[in-house]
Amino acid sequence: MPAIFTDADKEELRRSMLDAGWECLLEHGYRATRVEDIARAVGIAPGTFYGFFPSKGAFVAQMVAENRHTLMDSLDVLIERAGGAPRREDLRRWMHSAWHGKRAIFRYIDVADYRKVRAALPDDVHMGPELVGSALVKISSELARAGLSPDAELASSLQRVCALTLLAREELAPAALERTVDALIEATLDALYGRPACEGEEAQHE
Repeated sequence: MPAIFTDADKEELRRSMLDAGWECLLEHGYRATRVEDIARAVGIAPGTFYGFFPSKGAFVAQMVAENRHTLMDSLDVLIERAGGAPRREDLRRWMHSAWHGKRAIFRYIDVADYRKVRAALPDDVHMGPELVGSALVKISSELARAGLSPDAELASSLQRVCALTLLAREELAPAALERTVDALIEATLDALYGRPACEGEEAQHE
């Protein structure tokens, strides 16, 4: 890596490449995105890119890891502000941003790509829906403490189905795909908070 880069320069350039990576995925998709596209977007030579990342796979894995950390940090804020489990509507908004956002990696890859990206991830990052594992356990525990009966196992399964649905998105019409994702989000919320008592009324803990 050229010595003219200070540590601050390197970090700024790394962040710029990661941001450009998401734009390239949005425009070209995972397989059609090339290192040259990312380098061109930030005004560097491809060789400079490889001074930061050994491969496109490792680069995308870093994109996924950092986006996951960002989403988990925002979920932690929701939990902290609520003093326990977040309100259903707040968690719905968070899930919507996670699944419909421009940085939802499952929208850009298929099953074969998923295996490649997952293999390149750091040991402490898992390639799966954000609302699984310890975050889901924490929310479920707080909801149970509030007197509800969350089904964390079902909620986790529904989130994984959402990921699988996006991986197989070529099988669905675009409008049907988005409705399916939203239906899975609502089903996850029902598994955690219970079904609304009647139409337009939120479940307890709203």
